[in-house]
Amino acid sequence: MRWGIFTATGALALKNGLSPFATSAYASVPTGAPRSPLFGVKKFTEPMHRTQLQKPIPLRRKRDTLQAGKEFNAVFPARFEEPPARRLSYHTEFSKNPYANMAYVNPKTHRGPIEGRPPGEIFAHQRWDEYFPKAAYVMSIGQCAGDTYLHDLFPTQSPDSFWCYGSGKDSYGSMPPFLIKMRYGEPVVTRVYNNMPVDRSQNNGFGRNETQLHFHNAHNGAESDGGANTHHFPGTFYDYRWSTTLARADKINTDASDPRASGPDGAGGLVHVKGDFREIQSSMWAHDHRFFFTAENVYKGNFGAVNMYSGPDRGNETLQDGVNLRLPSGSLLDWGNTDFDVNLIISDCACDASGQLFFDIFDVDGFVGDIPLINGGYAPYMEVLPRKYRFRLLNASVSRFWKLAIADQNGNPVPFQLIATDGNFLTQPYTLSTLPPQGMGERFDIVVDFSAFPLAQRFYLVNQAKHVDGLRMKEQLSIKSSMRGDEEDPVVGSIMEFRIVDRVRSVDVKSVMLKWTDPDPSRVPMQLTEQIPIVEPVRRRHVEFKKSGGNSRGPDGSCTPDCPEHATFPWTVRINGEDHHSFNANRISMIIPQSGDVEHWTYENGGGGWDHPIHLHFEEGVTIGRQGMSMPSFEYGARKDVWRLGEGGSVTFQVQFGEFGGSYVNHCHNTVHEDFAMLSRFQALTGVPGSPQRSITPTPNPTPDGVFFTTPEIIPEGVPRDINPQELASVTDLIPKN
Repeated sequence: MRWGIFTATGALALKNGLSPFATSAYASVPTGAPRSPLFGVKKFTEPMHRTQLQKPIPLRRKRDTLQAGKEFNAVFPARFEEPPARRLSYHTEFSKNPYANMAYVNPKTHRGPIEGRPPGEIFAHQRWDEYFPKAAYVMSIGQCAGDTYLHDLFPTQSPDSFWCYGSGKDSYGSMPPFLIKMRYGEPVVTRVYNNMPVDRSQNNGFGRNETQLHFHNAHNGAESDGGANTHHFPGTFYDYRWSTTLARADKINTDASDPRASGPDGAGGLVHVKGDFREIQSSMWAHDHRFFFTAENVYKGNFGAVNMYSGPDRGNETLQDGVNLRLPSGSLLDWGNTDFDVNLIISDCACDASGQLFFDIFDVDGFVGDIPLINGGYAPYMEVLPRKYRFRLLNASVSRFWKLAIADQNGNPVPFQLIATDGNFLTQPYTLSTLPPQGMGERFDIVVDFSAFPLAQRFYLVNQAKHVDGLRMKEQLSIKSSMRGDEEDPVVGSIMEFRIVDRVRSVDVKSVMLKWTDPDPSRVPMQLTEQIPIVEPVRRRHVEFKKSGGNSRGPDGSCTPDCPEHATFPWTVRINGEDHHSFNANRISMIIPQSGDVEHWTYENGGGGWDHPIHLHFEEGVTIGRQGMSMPSFEYGARKDVWRLGEGGSVTFQVQFGEFGGSYVNHCHNTVHEDFAMLSRFQALTGVPGSPQRSITPTPNPTPDGVFFTTPEIIPEGVPRDINPQELASVTDLIPKN
């Protein structure tokens, strides 16, 4: 058994001056012991905290004086005292003459550049003028505020148990996680300040004080993907330009004439954008991706939600213009209403004997806790009106699969409509009584209609997936059985309560009270989008994820980037039936030679006894078929970025890369498997013609003193046979000279 040494019942006992009964790091709740409050409705004593909405900062366009007027910067209002966002990193200026101008030096350590983004054209923001940022979000990641806790009956967490996001440059963060609302047609800069402790050991036993933020899974250039080995250090910031580019912008609807390819303009109208409306995205998230430490950092609180709004998915249920789907949301704002559109970030954790967050850094199979969390809080309730709600369900666990349903107090399921997977609309809604198992990083959007139920009725979000370790689910239980609890897995059962009430205060406009007698104008149309056709591919690839043993260390015993001293590497990736490789950031395992090529990929789990949810960065795939496990009726043709493979199973999907280029990765989203080291790098030669993103990206190697580059190894099986050798340009001339 792999549970934390401190269970939920232990937490309550500690708060009341008693001794927690669990004493072993691998002990479950013992038979006959007092049951955790997970198993009764009395536990739902605190309201659910909504995700923390971040406010955008308007930017204006101004010439860059350092570039002799040739370029434009995105300038913040003066009151924020923020340096402008630039196409080139401030590291570029630092590298020209290090320490000559202290404005470009890390103000916290006085070592290295102020910006973590690597220098020069390779990591310049691609298509900067075309997708020039109109707004910014400034956040800091660091120690949490002193009142952070999981539940009112749980101990207060120490500042280094969780590391949280806060709004602004120098703020202390807190739970719940952040929420950023974005819209197509409004590119943004997300500036992340690293305010974590300089001393790596100041982490309460786990977590690395370096971060790169991956926007999972928006269509961005590699320099802003957060998965290109570009972590940065305490005292520095990193500017991510999230372009809100709609995929196929260079191939389909290039004149931006289709009103369905659009975003809200804030005044009831639309901003048209180029690209394929069938690829609009909605429920996204962002999380840490520091290689070899992703699981520890995400578990520690380095994540948040991102909602993408479009013409069809306006976040306004009353606006009728022939494009807006009018899904449940609200109507007090022009777009992005969340009164009836709710982010539910679901995860699990464990605590040590003092009630502090605990993580087993030596476990290479996967870590599952005994405490379920919703938006960072334990066992919450939510008051809802008797009407339709949209719930955006995100699995943010590091190793736990969830299987979720909604049921009444007697275990009777409440039907709902599934409308989206991984932030992508299904062609039509599907009525279900329970969801399939949800892998780490997967998202399901559902619509629940409470209108048929009386006031004061209570319902429960129920977990039916049973774990005994972090390798896979052991069993999928029935709803009624799950609600009775399980001796082996305390997280089985009801994890959240819904209470039907006659009024709730608006989240969007806090002065407004919403009542049960208000009409519900929202709807779920029979057609949500159109199907992307499956076509004959230019090439096929086979990627196998296996437990075969590998070695991410070089001859000198080091990893690229540096890894834990205790680390071993059982998890590997195998391309097209050739050698098995554990992760090395300086190794390219696949090359995508040309923008617009349609490829068919097969992801295979090369063994039994474990399961893998596999994530592809940058692009979504259109699901074609499965082997080894049944395929849900809704999944054929569905666009996804995470696929659960099952034990010994495989999935085949269609993918097409374009618009941006650079270095990206794919990996297991059991982030413990990823960290030990089931992850591989691929190179997309799909940038703008003549740009560095049409060539191999040299590998950035971040250090506290700045980034240096190395020439990557390219494994032969990753090079398509039809590729023009001239495409593989030498990186020598691209490496900046310090």
